[in-house]
Amino acid sequence: MTPEARKSIHSLSFEEVVPFWDAAEKKGGKKQLLEVTRELCQNDLFYLLVRVCLRRDMLHPWIYARCREVETDPYGYLDLWAREHYKSTIITFGKTIQDILNDSEITTGIFSHTRPIAKAFLRQIMRELENNQVLIGAFPDVLWGDKSKDAPKWSEDEGIILRRKTNPNEATVEAWGVVDGQPTSKHFKKLLYDDVVVKDSVTTPEMKLKTMSQLEMSYNLGQVDGVRMMAGTKWDFDDAYRTVLDRQTFKLPFHPGRQGGEEDGKCVYWPELEHQQKRRDMGPYTYASN
Repeated sequence: MTPEARKSIHSLSFEEVVPFWDAAEKKGGKKQLLEVTRELCQNDLFYLLVRVCLRRDMLHPWIYARCREVETDPYGYLDLWAREHYKSTIITFGKTIQDILNDSEITTGIFSHTRPIAKAFLRQIMRELENNQVLIGAFPDVLWGDKSKDAPKWSEDEGIILRRKTNPNEATVEAWGVVDGQPTSKHFKKLLYDDVVVKDSVTTPEMKLKTMSQLEMSYNLGQVDGVRMMAGTKWDFDDAYRTVLDRQTFKLPFHPGRQGGEEDGKCVYWPELEHQQKRRDMGPYTYASN
């Protein structure tokens, strides 16, 4: 797909995008459907998630805008979004898969506060790549499909290796913890951080310091020409997220659940009653961290 065609897709409004998909899929007929699907998956993150991964729950204009924002300029940002507003689905799940479909030689390290959190993200990616027949049909040169047992590595502990021509030390995707056993002798093309800061990491000054110092160490696991992405939710004013922003390690797209992050701001995704109920049930501090 040409840059002009990709730009044209990204300029579509939320109301225009599904009719555009319908027309694109019908235009080539059955013979070219897989080719059209392949091209759209590689160039339209919203299509990949909604149409191919069947995430119909994401059909919302605010979520559509976030997909366009991420795919237009994905790297070097700390995306602080409200909870349950699809940041991990778009960034850690969807963008990781799309990057693999565009470049099967890419290596991605997913880092969370602890390794079990990161492994949960990897597990979701594994299930999709194993079972999504549309993806398998459109990308036989990348995905193993029902032959995942033939992959050099295919586990939560060791990571997953897709079909690729090179043989780097790193798997295509691996899952690690920032504070509990980072790998050694690894240098990923992409460092992807999701939920590095959690409630337990901000309980004491010592825990805040440990999280930040371990995060600093993890930067050594990237490549000189590599990229970084980070997603999370604020738990404390003076946490590691504040430090990386102050240092300009990452730039900030801030998307709270209410416009402007104000209590009387207009809801961006949840209904008003959902906000009111969560604030009542959680109390102001926990609600604010959402």
